[in-house]
Amino acid sequence: MFLAACLSLTACANQHDKCLVIRQHPSQHELQSYPLGDHREFALTFIHSVSKTPVRDEYRIDSDKIIQTAEIFEAHGAGLPSDTQDAGAISWESRDDRFVLHLQRPIPQLVVRTDRNYHNHLLLADNEINLCHWDDQALELSIESCDRFDREAINTKGLRR
Repeated sequence: MFLAACLSLTACANQHDKCLVIRQHPSQHELQSYPLGDHREFALTFIHSVSKTPVRDEYRIDSDKIIQTAEIFEAHGAGLPSDTQDAGAISWESRDDRFVLHLQRPIPQLVVRTDRNYHNHLLLADNEINLCHWDDQALELSIESCDRFDREAINTKGLRR
């Protein structure tokens, strides 16, 4: 019935919103999902394990793909970018006593290793989500159609689980 109300499959697909889904990695056990609405950007913040300084990684959502657009940090250290030769690097900037590496880096699989000592947070729209409220572990973030959740919640008799 739903498809009959749409003029085309493309029109129907455009009506569905996207969600940012957090799963345990590698088990793929879903922990939480967040509807994106009109928001197509998010950030991850943490304390770097070597330099012990704050880092902010910024991302843009392009269709179902995650693109890293910036890495912002205070001090160079192991694992932090060192020049514009890094994959996807566009340019450097110094802003407010921080280094900003502007990027256009596709992220095929975004896995975040959380640790309470490093204060991992997800910044999504006006929300700050503490990723450490789950046990220290690897979390995978992905972009998926929100309508998938409605279909999975309905069993073969049409009743919600």
